[in-house]
Amino acid sequence: MSESRRSVSMAPETSAVQELATSGRKHERPSAKGRLAPYLFIAPSVLFLALTMLYPLLRGIQLSATDTSLLAPNAGSFIGGKNYVTILGSPTIGTAVLLTLVYAAISVAGALGLGLVVALVVNRQIRGRALLRSLIILPWAAPPIAVALIFSWIFNNQYGVWNFLLERVGIIDQPVSWLDSPERALVAVLIVTIWMTFPIVALILLAALQSVPADLYEAARIDGADSLSVFGSVTWPGIRPTAYVVTLLLTIWALRRFDILWVLTRGGPGNSTSTLVVRLYREAFENTNLGYAAAIGVVGVLLSIGVTAIYYVLTRRVERAEGE
Repeated sequence: MSESRRSVSMAPETSAVQELATSGRKHERPSAKGRLAPYLFIAPSVLFLALTMLYPLLRGIQLSATDTSLLAPNAGSFIGGKNYVTILGSPTIGTAVLLTLVYAAISVAGALGLGLVVALVVNRQIRGRALLRSLIILPWAAPPIAVALIFSWIFNNQYGVWNFLLERVGIIDQPVSWLDSPERALVAVLIVTIWMTFPIVALILLAALQSVPADLYEAARIDGADSLSVFGSVTWPGIRPTAYVVTLLLTIWALRRFDILWVLTRGGPGNSTSTLVVRLYREAFENTNLGYAAAIGVVGVLLSIGVTAIYYVLTRRVERAEGE
């Protein structure tokens, strides 16, 4: 009688175990609907990117192999790689590529340097730090077209405030033509670019600085390290990954920047500020040569991919050196 009662009492436990095992097997083998769920969630984003990025890129590549005019965009004829052969033999495009790289290198270096200095200053316990952070972001938040128009007045050689300030401090003796001079136009454009881009660098690096543990600074000070040593051994290793990402973003933005250059100088005087993007715009909308302009755009895309590849290789080497 006792054995029968024991078997009856064990029956619910056995069934419970079986249900758990069965449910476990169900979780191990999701249904086809469950396997498709993640792809359904990301499908809208993939579709959006395909429509806004992938299709225009493929269309641009296809257009670069044609002789298409802006006046008849649907009546282009296939010419293969003739546009690229023309680009390889064009000194104008070669100068534009070199100018683009110089503009990107100087603007990125200037924005990184100034942004890092500002981030280090704001990271200190100073009065009005919250207000200072809000003011720093204003150049980045302002519309680029509006900023370029304002600076076109600032750099005016007759009544611009830039010449007035330089004369006051004794750097120049008489007003200087900035935007109309082939020697100074690029300098003026770089000043505007750095002024507009350093705030985002400062804010990102400031966030990275605040994530560095304070114990590391205390340990370095206890060991007698000076400020420069603390920066090299504590601060920079803590913010270096963030600085690398910011450098890549700034470089890509600089390679494709158009608005500031066009509003300030329209690529001139001559071709002194005619970067690859400005050259593309002129070929497409002034010379009405869409096929050739598309080929220039493909060259710009390849340039961005090359910069990204170099960034990846250099960061991997740094990580390996640190690991050893």
